[in-house]
Amino acid sequence: MFCKLSDKLKPLASARNLHKTIIIMQAYNIFRPSASETQQTLSFMKEEGIWYADLPEFLELGLGSKGNLMMVDGADTFLDLLSNDGDRITLKLSTQKVNGYSGRIKKIKRGLNRELLAEIGHAPVEYGAYYQAVEYNHQPFQHQLWLCPVTEYVFGEYPDEIFFSTIKNYNNG
Repeated sequence: MFCKLSDKLKPLASARNLHKTIIIMQAYNIFRPSASETQQTLSFMKEEGIWYADLPEFLELGLGSKGNLMMVDGADTFLDLLSNDGDRITLKLSTQKVNGYSGRIKKIKRGLNRELLAEIGHAPVEYGAYYQAVEYNHQPFQHQLWLCPVTEYVFGEYPDEIFFSTIKNYNNG
């Protein structure tokens, strides 16, 4: 059933229809295989100065384009910080506080900056959510970042909080 349903999602999964595809995914509970788990491992790569989430299965399922995986509007500069200005990093992400976390971001509002997204070439989306980094290396921290609807593919929702830790910083070994 998954293959047949994913074939039906492909025509809907144009950049403009990503939000409709996410709604259908929610109805059928079709997310990243581990989306129901509270912990995720996710890598990010920087290509030609632009950060992307490394989610080949998202692309293979036809759920969107590489432009949907762009990390922008503060998420890019946050990854620069976490990676020490590197070009690749792997993070452990959790919707619940876990041992070994090094930071936390908290959802502050739904929204998006359409002009910025269009200017930098992010795939068109209808919504997103802004998060505030409130803790980094167990110290108070302030940094605002935007996460696109691919977050719902990864977690099944926009979590209220995301805890994170660096698994591998390829810049520093």
